[in-house]
Amino acid sequence: MEVHLKEPSPELREKIMKISGEDYYRCYQCGECTSGCPAADKMDIMPNQINMLLQLGEFQKVLSSKTIWICVACFECGTRCPKNIDIAKINEALRQVNIRQNIDLFNIWEAVKNEEFPTVALVASFRKFTA
Repeated sequence: MEVHLKEPSPELREKIMKISGEDYYRCYQCGECTSGCPAADKMDIMPNQINMLLQLGEFQKVLSSKTIWICVACFECGTRCPKNIDIAKINEALRQVNIRQNIDLFNIWEAVKNEEFPTVALVASFRKFTA
């Protein structure tokens, strides 16, 4: 999935921090968030690496990753973080940035047509993938 940013980095940096309410610059890469993440083995970028890439201004890489969609928002990362940074909120902000640009992981309306799709998964998807 290739994401093409419509905004310059300073505005995007502020938008991510405003939507999430989190300052990812406070992260010092201890790795506690990644060590407790139940979905880390499925991610292409580890939770602590999300913060590192954002600090470096690598928005394209982060917004194109599968990690922001795989995050199950269990908030384990936030409870383990010694700086109280909630990466689940940052991931939600990153998903919102993509969704506001009409970029989504998959077309949820196609999934609705599948009768074998579990209802609980459908509800969780609507919660995660809609603005």
